[in-house]
Amino acid sequence: MVEKPIAVDHAQLDALIDAVQSADRGYFGCFHKRYSALNDFALNDLRQPPGGAIDYHCIVYEVPLPDLHWYRWPNSKSRLVSNGCHWIDHFLYMNGFSEVASYRLERSPSDVVNCSITLENGAYFTMVLTDKGGERIGLQDYVEMRSGDVTVKIVNNASYVAEDCDRVIRRRRINKILPYKQMYRTIAHRIANDEGGDTVQSIQVSTKLVLDLEDELKRLSAEFWPLEERE
Repeated sequence: MVEKPIAVDHAQLDALIDAVQSADRGYFGCFHKRYSALNDFALNDLRQPPGGAIDYHCIVYEVPLPDLHWYRWPNSKSRLVSNGCHWIDHFLYMNGFSEVASYRLERSPSDVVNCSITLENGAYFTMVLTDKGGERIGLQDYVEMRSGDVTVKIVNNASYVAEDCDRVIRRRRINKILPYKQMYRTIAHRIANDEGGDTVQSIQVSTKLVLDLEDELKRLSAEFWPLEERE
């Protein structure tokens, strides 16, 4: 079992892939969003076959961290690697880990990260990632998934609404802590029953994309904030 981030550089990813391919036991990445009960609702309501294109758009607010928090250590890389990987991975999971066709990343003067991704199956992703705003209830996120004339809205991993042009298809609400419990319960069951873990495809596509975006963010930082790099 590996807690996120799965890898913080390409050398770590290569070593992990080699280890998984040569091992006879399963590997499990701890991305809790994969285990939410809301995923089954969304896949059903969006009316897509496995691997079908599901567009995914999100706004993610992170709580500002103390200067000495481990997320701020150089080896932890940026917030894309330390936390933004959750939404990127969830987008890929909902699209059957389709290969990446292209991506684009921008960073604002106020340190807001904005990235977009297109997959080979045609799905499109956008994410705004920031720690600027009110922190009254901590981490918050707003997600919209779209396919055809159906839109699914998920707020704070708890409130779910699916609708099409004519009606509300489904409303649900869950405790946002439940996906964590379901993740560990599912992984423990699969280990106990000697069932397979995550596929090499899912590890490669998800983690490499996050690291490629991190490389682009570092390039932008060096180009537009050169003093920051020297500090």
